[in-house]
This record gives sequence, structure tokens and C-alpha cells, in this order.
Amino acid sequence: MVSVLIPAFNNDVAHLVDVLLAQAKRSHFPFEIIIADDGSTENFEHNRLLNHKEYCSYYKFEVNKGRTATRDWLANQAIYPWLLFVDSDTIPVHEDFYSQYISVIKNKVQYKVALGGYAYRKIDDFHFNLRLQFGRHREEIPAQIRMKEPYRYVFSGNLLIDKSTFLSCNPKDMTAYGLDLVLSGNLQNNEVKILHIDNPVYHDGLEDNLTFLKKCRETAEQIVQFEELKLIGTEQSKLLAIRQKIISKNLRPLIRSWLWLKLPFLKLILQIGIAPLWYLDFYKLYFALSKKGH
Repeated sequence: MVSVLIPAFNNDVAHLVDVLLAQAKRSHFPFEIIIADDGSTENFEHNRLLNHKEYCSYYKFEVNKGRTATRDWLANQAIYPWLLFVDSDTIPVHEDFYSQYISVIKNKVQYKVALGGYAYRKIDDFHFNLRLQFGRHREEIPAQIRMKEPYRYVFSGNLLIDKSTFLSCNPKDMTAYGLDLVLSGNLQNNEVKILHIDNPVYHDGLEDNLTFLKKCRETAEQIVQFEELKLIGTEQSKLLAIRQKIISKNLRPLIRSWLWLKLPFLKLILQIGIAPLWYLDFYKLYFALSKKGH
């Protein structure tokens, strides 16, 4: 028994709902689909028509609540004990996407969380190249590899989770970038077992290079605060692990100063979208080292 939950913002979710609805019907397993439109200014009139589809409910918030608060609201509306979160800018890669998760519920009863992962389609526009590179090399990871570090690859855009587990671990009152890391930290602190499977969705809602670069800076700064609050650890963030190692060797002032000299060049080439990902790693490391903390 699954509640399929879709937090939406300015995306037309009709095709996604049709795909999920068709797959769920074939499963012969009780389900519902709930869409929460988080204060959208686009596509909401079309999305509103989803209320006329069987098994579907559509709600629109007049004021934007944020992703974590919207997910919490959806979870509280759900009538079934299992929640399947699917972001509105994604689409399942495989026709058995839904049935794979049903198989987890039936056969992997020791797990309260299952993650299918992301996949990325080719985009011939260099303005989105940075986000595409990051997605393909840092998120499009086979389940066998993700299982080696299960708490490092928690993406709420394609997530099956027990309802009570989600409600106890979701950071519903926080608004910041990188909250999937906090969710992961809460799952680990509560000793919740995570299963990674190869059941991806295409992540199509990519930010342009400049927007993604800004997001990376804010996330790099935010993880330091999360770590200070003991919400996450090195299991959630490789960047945090590197930062801690640098600080332990008393190299923070030296490396930060060196990165400061390189920062204008790093920012320029990353905005153009032709830089290798280790340039982005250096860029994020500068801001993580600049953020006050131990």
C-alpha cells in the first residue's frame, strides 16, 4: 500500500502522473497519488485538472512553503504506510519503476528506505553543462557502489520510505540548501537501514551554470553549519571530510589563501561550463573553509 507523493513547483506534472498511474494500476497493489503545488505561478491551471483522474488528488498552496515542508505536508496527507516521493522534474527510466519498489516492500522487509537513484539525458547546451556533468559523475551512480556508502547518496527526488520513519527524520522546519544531507544524517542517527537499487528517474530540471554555481556555494557553507549542529557527519559529505582533514593538519589558512587567489579564474571557467569537476570541488572547498566553524 503506497502513497505516491509529488511536490511540484512550476512544472507540468501531467505526463509524470500518467506514467506513474499506468504503472501503479498494473501492479494490483493499493495506491494513491497526491500532488502538492508549492505556490506555483506556472502550469498550475493544467495541473489542477489532475483532480479529475482516478486515484489522484491535487492541492495548490498560495504561498511557497519550501520543499521539506511540502514533503512533510504530503506525508501527513498520505493514507498508506509507504511513501514514494517523486520530484516533479523527473520521469521514471524503466517501465517497471513502480513494481521494483513494490518488490522491495514485499521482499526486503528489513529495509525502511529504498533509493533508486538518478539518470541524466544528454543536453546540447553548454549553459547547463556544469549541472549535467555533476549529475552524471556524482549522482548517476550504480546501486552496488552506492551501497558501499549508503548514507552519502540520499536523494529525496526518488525515494521510497516508511511513513513513520519519514515523519520522524524529515527536517520539516528547516529551509536551506542541502537538506537531503540532514535527512540522511537523521536516518543514520536513528540506525535506519537504507537499500539502494538500480531504479532511476531521469532528472530533467537542471539549473544553468550560474544558478548551480550559486547553489553549490550556499550548500558548501551550509554543510559547515549542519556539522556544527551535529546534524550531519563525513558519511553525508565528502567535502566535509576533506575540510576536517585540512583543519586537523592546520592547513586551513594556507589552502584557503591559495584558493582565494584562484577563485576568480575558477568562477569564470565554471560559469562557461567547460571546466572539469575538480574545479568545482576546489570552488566549494574555498567556501567550506571560509565558513566559520571548528
